[in-house]
Amino acid sequence: MSTMTEESTSLPAENQEQTQITENFATEEKIVEIPSLDLPANKSDLLGFFEKIKSIASESKTAADFKKIEEAIKDARQLFVNLRSEEKTAALAKFKEENENAEEGFNFKGDEIDQKIENVLGSIREIRQSFFQTLEKQKEKVLEGKTRLLDELRKLVDADENSDPAHVNASFKAFKKIQEEWKSLGNILGPQNQTFWESYHALVDRFFSNRSIFFELLELDRKKNLQAKDIIASKLEALAKKVNEGPLPKLLKEAEELFEEYKHIGPAHKEINEALWLRVKKALDVLFAEKRQIQEAQKAVFEENLKIKKELNDLMAHHARFVSSSISEWNQASKAVLALQEQWGKLKGGVPREAGKDVSHQFWANLKTFFKNKSEFFNKIDAERKANLAAKQGLIDQVKTLTESENAADNTQAVIELQKKWKDIGHVPEKQKDSIYKQFKEACDVFFNQIREKSKGAKDAEFEGNLTAKKGIIEELKSMLSDPSLLASLKAKKEAWDAIGFVPKKNLKEIQDEFRNTWNQVIDLAKTQPKEQLAAWGFELKGLPSESKQEERKPVSGDARKKIQTLENEIATLRNNLEFFAKSKNADKLIAEVEKKIASAEKELGKLRG
Repeated sequence: MSTMTEESTSLPAENQEQTQITENFATEEKIVEIPSLDLPANKSDLLGFFEKIKSIASESKTAADFKKIEEAIKDARQLFVNLRSEEKTAALAKFKEENENAEEGFNFKGDEIDQKIENVLGSIREIRQSFFQTLEKQKEKVLEGKTRLLDELRKLVDADENSDPAHVNASFKAFKKIQEEWKSLGNILGPQNQTFWESYHALVDRFFSNRSIFFELLELDRKKNLQAKDIIASKLEALAKKVNEGPLPKLLKEAEELFEEYKHIGPAHKEINEALWLRVKKALDVLFAEKRQIQEAQKAVFEENLKIKKELNDLMAHHARFVSSSISEWNQASKAVLALQEQWGKLKGGVPREAGKDVSHQFWANLKTFFKNKSEFFNKIDAERKANLAAKQGLIDQVKTLTESENAADNTQAVIELQKKWKDIGHVPEKQKDSIYKQFKEACDVFFNQIREKSKGAKDAEFEGNLTAKKGIIEELKSMLSDPSLLASLKAKKEAWDAIGFVPKKNLKEIQDEFRNTWNQVIDLAKTQPKEQLAAWGFELKGLPSESKQEERKPVSGDARKKIQTLENEIATLRNNLEFFAKSKNADKLIAEVEKKIASAEKELGKLRG
């Protein structure tokens, strides 16, 4: 019995070349159309992308298809991991913020889209696993079947020495059965395929060579083989003429199917068989030459894509080292990084496998580093602003405490100092900026309003006392009408009247009218008294202020009182709000102007009170 190695040594050159061409077809990668993922992408975009990939995977028939699919989802899967990681980080930060910075009990499950993506990715893995398991089983089945068929064919050839017609007929039927089953099994994936084909062709040649009794049958069979091979050769030549019309993958697929059929046709006459083979080989060479040319052109495109991706990665690496203390500069850098990411996503076409894998890994690592650094920067800013918020809340509490004090009036300077401290504290979180300022302003307003209310109460009491004093003087003047001897004190009573301050506004006209009427009556009385009597009483009409002058002064005093109240309110308001002008960009200038207004108002107030 001959071994596989011994049988392959007698294999004709045509059969060896057929095996090589089979390998050429076997190594041809089937091109599947993979949808592109537009960047930047959110999780909903990723879910849609993975579902399309799942649909493609379900229809895929070759290992090359699944390899292409795996390459297509790699970056998208990493992007999903990055997005999920960012969400987890944000969720943890929020959890810690709500749980006094504790991580215990934190459990991040993601959302419904996360679960859907995981399920789709799991389905893709199951489809791929099932495909390769089936492929491995098919390989084992083909290997086992072809090993068995070679053993059967070898036994058939070795035992083919009986020239009995019944045996010859049975032997040929057995050979045809082996031949059909061999064809139905297909090729073995791997290096063993060539060895099996070499042994098969060697045994087939021995089968026909050793059976002289079958010459007539062989002749008929070879004529049929000749006709079948000629048809296939013509079809391959027609495909070769269409090489520039394309598409090439479709032409190669048709050529492969024709060549598979050609391999399973038995031999024709040797001379004609060689000529047919040259025709087939020449047609296939044209197709393979075009394939190599396209691959070379594709290689140049891949190299150019790699160059561009390296340039984008260099720019991304620069941003990965970015450092700044400015929020606006970080935001500008983020826009630049997202623009690079968009450029990366829009770059179509492949790259050399290993080099492309490395540069892609570096690019996404640099992108992740940038956003990690940005996150750390803003976390630091947030921490500082939260501390500032706590400090400002403390100032609000202090103002409220001073307001509740029994000696609130003595705390005015302390509140002003707190307003200065407020100005020196930095920014707070944006969403609390307006509310915390409003709380502080309201607390200060309450304090100063309380001071003003207490001051107003004291003045009201003073004015009531003045009213009582003036009523007393009027009564004393009325006493003079019944006792003229009291006229000696008239001048003193007038001076006492003028020395008394303001009275409540509601009583002003009434008290003035009563005084004027009484005064005029007293003067009229004095004019009727003898001069000697007046002298005896020590009364001198000369030198007493005229009522007309008094009447002219009183309205002015009423206006002055109103002006004094207005100035007092204005000064209190200016002092109360002085520190709040510090929020303006021109703080120093505004403060100086306000202080100048306060000084001017106090000066005018002093004149009115004097």
